[in-house]
Amino acid sequence: MAKFSFNNLVNSISKLISEEQVIEKRKDPQQAAHEIEIQNAILLLAAEVIRCNRNYTSGTEDFIVQFFVKQFGEREAKQRISSVSGHLDMGTEPLLKIACKELKMLTTHDSRLSILQFLFGVADADDFINPKELRCLNRIATYLGISDKDFKELKLAFISENNPYKILGIEEEATLEQVKAAYRKMVLKFHPDKRGADVSTEEANVKFLQVQRAFGIIKEQRK
Repeated sequence: MAKFSFNNLVNSISKLISEEQVIEKRKDPQQAAHEIEIQNAILLLAAEVIRCNRNYTSGTEDFIVQFFVKQFGEREAKQRISSVSGHLDMGTEPLLKIACKELKMLTTHDSRLSILQFLFGVADADDFINPKELRCLNRIATYLGISDKDFKELKLAFISENNPYKILGIEEEATLEQVKAAYRKMVLKFHPDKRGADVSTEEANVKFLQVQRAFGIIKEQRK
């Protein structure tokens, strides 16, 4: 069974209009069918990552839309976005291992790294990757046969400075009480009226807003 690059896949599919035309235009119908299987598997994995964040922001949706429009064109993007929506409604967990197994058979290791990088982008599109998303990505990486070393490298590349836990100076496994205590401590440190002499007014204003936003994000995620 032939393997091919994920990047080559999306570049070739972006020039076509429909799945039926993919089959008609390719000289090798089997390879065309494999390309469709790869697309569907990637869509399912993307939906599984999105499902980890019930209150996913418009940033996540925008990231997905922009990616599909860039890779497939506007007409084809609508079809793929509809497919993701369907997976979100029905759930994807029972099919997750099957999708990853197909990708292991049909793509190269480098291609699977590219797919995982895309999924990290999906998770990071709402400013940070929450613990549930990270566990999901780790599970997908395992199913795809990606090493812990490669996974950790991708993780480090996507850990954003906007991570709310990092802003509050705590670990993502912190209890809600620990989150609240860290928030109160940071508010006292950067409140415009209570800041220390070593903190400028401009820095205090910026940090104070960041702390408030970080606390709000964590509370919303833990509802």
